[in-house]
Amino acid sequence: MEHKLSSLSGDLVQPDQLLESPNDNRLFVDVRLGEPADEFKDYRDCHILGAVHAQIRDVFAGPPTPDSGNLPLPDLDQLERQLQAWRVDADTEIVLYGPSMALAARGWWVLRWAELANVKILDGGLKAWINHGGPVAQGETQRASSPPPQRLHLSGGGMPQILVQDVENLDDGAVLIDARDENAYLAGCIPRARNVPAAGQWAPGGALRTTGEIQDLYEEAGLRKGDDVIVYCGGGVLSALTVLTLQALGHQPRLYVGSWSEWSKRPERMARSAMARS
Repeated sequence: MEHKLSSLSGDLVQPDQLLESPNDNRLFVDVRLGEPADEFKDYRDCHILGAVHAQIRDVFAGPPTPDSGNLPLPDLDQLERQLQAWRVDADTEIVLYGPSMALAARGWWVLRWAELANVKILDGGLKAWINHGGPVAQGETQRASSPPPQRLHLSGGGMPQILVQDVENLDDGAVLIDARDENAYLAGCIPRARNVPAAGQWAPGGALRTTGEIQDLYEEAGLRKGDDVIVYCGGGVLSALTVLTLQALGHQPRLYVGSWSEWSKRPERMARSAMARS
């Protein structure tokens, strides 16, 4: 019998689990990253009943700077205000989904980094929810305007990460995983990175592949238990899903949030990448 990764991780949840256990303090978050107007229209056309809309650039990332990656971490005060507007308190069960598992994973990673504990990703997203008979809606969800019962007090540091200066000085034994697709990886990567495309971890229907299939991907890349693992992608989205699956399999990866979009901004770093490939 093929096992789902959700059997190993409390951060992944199946549609039937949610439908069988209603929760009045559960919030669905529909996570998007494309052109804002188009994404908002798609959300309005069909979303899980009660879900709120979250554009990653507005909620789960801050504005980029000349030296940062494309999607730096958000300001904690701003994130707290958004969550309070959604009436989230410390006990709220937050369930994220999106057009891809990776988009939901970015929201999951940021909320866990902000030290919220009850955060989950819906395996298979909206399609799986509909296939299991989950209720959907059109239009925009309006949350109550009154403040939540408990005020949130967010703080960073809830998830392991690594900064660019530390990536530049990694020990030889560290394993660096590039979660982008093969073409992006071949066009340029951080020295010594191994390519394990995150998109290979979900099936055509959008749900994650089986535990064994995902484990095989990492074993083919030479990853072993106990390795010091660092994960990156283009801007910290695909790599967030890689962090999720690695954690479920017993690894303790660190996310390089700035990723290639930060690394590639400095000529001296790009020179190191070019030398490593020559």
